[in-house]
Amino acid sequence: MSAAAGLLRHRGALIGLVILGALATMAVAAPWISARDPIRTAPREALQAPGARFVLGSDQFGRDVASRVLHGARVSLLVGVISVSIAVGLGAPIGLVSGYYGGRLDALIMRVMDVMLAFPGILLALAIVSVLSPGLGNVMIAVGLSAVPGYARLVRATVLSAREHLYVEAARALGGRDGGILVRDILPNVVAPLIVTATLGLGGAILFSGWAASRPSRSGAAC
Repeated sequence: MSAAAGLLRHRGALIGLVILGALATMAVAAPWISARDPIRTAPREALQAPGARFVLGSDQFGRDVASRVLHGARVSLLVGVISVSIAVGLGAPIGLVSGYYGGRLDALIMRVMDVMLAFPGILLALAIVSVLSPGLGNVMIAVGLSAVPGYARLVRATVLSAREHLYVEAARALGGRDGGILVRDILPNVVAPLIVTATLGLGGAILFSGWAASRPSRSGAAC
């Protein structure tokens, strides 16, 4: 049974998937379903309680909180998806190559990953942002790069186990090339834990990106 079929058979996972899909749909459709301009101020309507006029109330400047949440969710969703995509897109190939070939190449790659893991993720992200320059795009790149070692080690551990299976040995005996064996025989075994970790990392990437993006602006304001 494939990972997708197993997900659809699990009631809790299916409910979570529906809720996540609904939230993502609302975030994408924010410009069309939000009742008010999220940045328009109305001082006379400041600090309104939730009700028919303001579903989630208004802030101290009279801005509609519900509209701001919907539009903010679009940015958060984009930040999380891009950051995790960068981490998976770089970490998965690194882990595949390291775990499959082993030897000195594996030792070299893992030592580099260990050096990156020696720094807290947010500290490493801030260091990368300071090198690149402040900006949401660079923050997403920095957060993605800081998460690469975790995904690389996860994929490597799975590959170390998968490469010893008989079907991999059979593929080698039949003259299969390393690239084909990695993509066709080993990668499917890596997908399931990778999806779980990427899903859990999505929220952390959003929080890390928001925190890291706020640091340069604060330091710039202080200057």
